[in-house]
Amino acid sequence: MCVILKEHRYVVQVGAVNHVLRIEELISGPAVWGAKFRVNIPADLNSRAEIIYGATADEVAELAADFLGGRKSKA
Repeated sequence: MCVILKEHRYVVQVGAVNHVLRIEELISGPAVWGAKFRVNIPADLNSRAEIIYGATADEVAELAADFLGGRKSKA
């Protein structure tokens, strides 16, 4: 079994800090995701790790920037 991913990189600025987001696109394979695109945000001292899913890479990047800006959940 093989999973094929395509990687998209975004640089987002939150305050004075730049973050590089590695957004994965599921091309094919047996993996089951919540949507076609996802980004893994690692845990920090004040919050847990988060996986954000979306229909497009731009949507995931925007949701991730919002999350990183306030470390708020993706309700």
